[in-house]
Amino acid sequence: MGIGFGELLICGGIVILMVFAAAIWFVVSRQHGAPIRAPMPAGAAPPIPTAPGSRQVIFFLRFEGEEDESYVRDIVARHPAIRDAAGVREAALDLVRAASTATHVFVGPASEAPGGPTLARCGLPGGVVAGFLVHSTAVLSTVADDQDLGKVVGELRAIAAWTDARFAGAQLALANATLDAAAPALVAVRKETRPGHQLCAFCAHAFPAHDTRCPNCGAPASS
Repeated sequence: MGIGFGELLICGGIVILMVFAAAIWFVVSRQHGAPIRAPMPAGAAPPIPTAPGSRQVIFFLRFEGEEDESYVRDIVARHPAIRDAAGVREAALDLVRAASTATHVFVGPASEAPGGPTLARCGLPGGVVAGFLVHSTAVLSTVADDQDLGKVVGELRAIAAWTDARFAGAQLALANATLDAAAPALVAVRKETRPGHQLCAFCAHAFPAHDTRCPNCGAPASS
């Protein structure tokens, strides 16, 4: 049975309306920006934040416990004045050696620390905070996630490899841990990011990778 002339007119009209509607949508979307994108699928990872760069970067590392606190105080005392690239390399290496037991850190442009390396914010009592301010002739990296101690140590290692041309000044000092909101806030490091450490499978305590038993609960190392 054939299609009548009237039915052909109706079908043709529908097609014309669809084409016209598509043309209007295209024009409107071009006037108001890019077409709407589909939402991010559930469970998809968010974009990785970009770490700010600066020619003046400051590190704060907090330590606690009698042995670690004494060690860090000695490090700061060994570098009362940093006058050249050799001095900044030595100070950075000393902090690398100590950093694996840091409990809280901050790394960012010096503009975020108006009190310099002597004033940081931490709500915990006790402990020792080392402040390390470096000035470079080139832009330095910071870290996107201060809780990743491995990344923080990586930036310190990069400073420990400076050539003389990179040095423009540095200062290492003990910081006063205040509650002043103007001071940069330290964040707790994730234990699993501590260089040279392993996590106990039973109590989640972090301890040196070469130890065969957890010093906290006595369980054998998983490796």
